[in-house]
Amino acid sequence: MRIKLAGICVSFVLAAGVFALGQTYTIRDLGVLKGDNESSGFWINNLGDVAGCSDTQTVYGYPCTGLVAGQHAFLWQPGKGMKDLGPLTGATVSGAIGLNDSGTVVGYSNIKGQPVTDFVAVEWAPGQAIQNLGTLSGGASSAAFQINSAGEISGDSFVASGIVNATRWVNGKIKNLGKLPGALFTSGLAINDNGYIVGESDLSYGPPLVSHGFLWNGSTMKDLGTLSGGLSSMANAINSLNVIAGQSDGLNTGGHWHAVTWDASGKIRDLGLLKGGTYSIAFGINDSGVVVGYGNIANNAAHAMIWQAGKGMRDLNSLIPSGTGWTLINANAINNVGQITGYGSRNGHNHAFVLTPVN
Repeated sequence: MRIKLAGICVSFVLAAGVFALGQTYTIRDLGVLKGDNESSGFWINNLGDVAGCSDTQTVYGYPCTGLVAGQHAFLWQPGKGMKDLGPLTGATVSGAIGLNDSGTVVGYSNIKGQPVTDFVAVEWAPGQAIQNLGTLSGGASSAAFQINSAGEISGDSFVASGIVNATRWVNGKIKNLGKLPGALFTSGLAINDNGYIVGESDLSYGPPLVSHGFLWNGSTMKDLGTLSGGLSSMANAINSLNVIAGQSDGLNTGGHWHAVTWDASGKIRDLGLLKGGTYSIAFGINDSGVVVGYGNIANNAAHAMIWQAGKGMRDLNSLIPSGTGWTLINANAINNVGQITGYGSRNGHNHAFVLTPVN
């Protein structure tokens, strides 16, 4: 992702100063598409390219709700900036959620003449027009969440009114992965290069919500369960070693989510909280087992977090230069180089960012 001797010497001096201040990451504002004021980065590949969406400020306090006409998917690339991927012809809303190292982006778009909130899964392949990936038989809506190196895509689709099943697309053809027994809503949120898919399967909308994370291993769907005594869990990410990141409640979480991982054998681990916080959620994990997401702090503000073995959970705001004006709110994804994308607040608006480790 990613002239001379004088420049190299300066770099060493700057690096020494940076480490003295405790900085771990540099931060880059990815900006917004023309006419917008908000953006979020949802996925970063190993080249440092980012997929996300750009829109105008909403009453929800965060960007890319999928409810604002004019919200568009983007692809941001180092040296090229942000490109508007647009929606399907005649449509008004799109969002990019997944991206592989070949530059193929997946996400969703609404359809001309349909309600703004009725989406279909789409793919933007390099040099090709946007492709409607379709729905399962009987379904009116679908979404694509991630794409692996082989071009396999995970997502979901309605199969009937109120019933959603997890899906997989291979070579443009959709497959119904089903659901956990009794589930109403099941979504394939992530796929790794082994073709394993993880996500959530909602058993009851509640209150309280009852949802279990699942792993689909290519043939069967396994219930990942929860922390001891918990009602709900979700699996949001999986790396190439089949380690899964997400969240769960449990007897010792006070009714709140805690970020968790499941190892390759299915053993769950509570990753804890930020200092003073009561909840945390994990959205991304790389092949080194580094986890990113967000949690609240003592004043209940949401802050982007990182978890590493031996270091525990840390506030990403403490690992960037001071005085930047940024408040990092959510970290959505981390690549194998250690770069992180998400969104944060700066000058009154939320913008997508890329954090790059200082080496």
